[in-house]
Amino acid sequence: MAVVVAMTACSGGQAPSVQEQAAVPQGSERTLDDPLESADTDELRVLAREAMQAQRLFAPVRDNAIEYYLRLRSRATNDASVQAALVDLQPQLVIAVEQAIANASYPEARRLLQLLQQVDANAPALPRLQATIASAETAAREQALAVDAEARAKAAQAESDLRRQAQQSAAKLAVEGAATRPVAATAGPIASASRPAPVTAAQISEPPRPGAPQPQPPQPQPQPVAAAPAPTPAAARSVATPKLIRQPAPRYPSDAGPRNLAGKVGVAFTIDGEGNVESPRVTSSDLPRAFERAALQAVSRWKFEATGASHASSSTVQFDPPAQ
Repeated sequence: MAVVVAMTACSGGQAPSVQEQAAVPQGSERTLDDPLESADTDELRVLAREAMQAQRLFAPVRDNAIEYYLRLRSRATNDASVQAALVDLQPQLVIAVEQAIANASYPEARRLLQLLQQVDANAPALPRLQATIASAETAAREQALAVDAEARAKAAQAESDLRRQAQQSAAKLAVEGAATRPVAATAGPIASASRPAPVTAAQISEPPRPGAPQPQPPQPQPQPVAAAPAPTPAAARSVATPKLIRQPAPRYPSDAGPRNLAGKVGVAFTIDGEGNVESPRVTSSDLPRAFERAALQAVSRWKFEATGASHASSSTVQFDPPAQ
């Protein structure tokens, strides 16, 4: 709109009226370059996978894994693999909200909170995060509007306490996520599931706010080493990957063009309590899409030992050219 006004001024005409400005659709200047609007379902799957591999989980805006998966879910409501991906990303999204609060990035915290609400409107962390963001923003406003040093110091302390609590919560969630994440067995073809790296307390910083009294850094003190908590029976059951008892070989796709291609397709999936594979999804590939479909079909026929509990795992499917 600024370009339209500038061109009008140079031509000697009058600036457009409010009605004329309102006639220009908001955001139309980026629609053609917006991957969420222009991509079809298959393209969205590719974009989501590429964003996951590049660790663009929640940013930049409109070019991140969780927004691609949310758009996919709106188009394919019964796609179990899309829902599984959103479930996998949800704990990391909660940590990202806590981290944004700890860094006093309240607009970013609200954007991430809206994504969390879209993923699961009944997420247990939603009320607490909403209250924390609102309280921190209020303390920041009171600090900016305070007329005396005592009021500023009080508001700054309140905001600092909330940010420190968010920092501690993010670090705790990251540690809990790492402790409960399934670990694949060393034997067999199944590797551990690919997960985003957890956010640690050392990665969260609190930038200074202009005009606010800065707290003195605490003096380092020796801390006792806490013993690692003993795993619960449920957690212990989820550590070992069930034994693979049937593994049909993948079918080399007949519609893949030249029959001399070789490569690998990475697949993540869930093993249910009966040993069946659920929600297989491609995580990496160096082959055309026909091979990805063949890999998903093969993995869906695999059979594991029944354990009565669900397990998250992943594997790599190898394709070699058929013998001539």
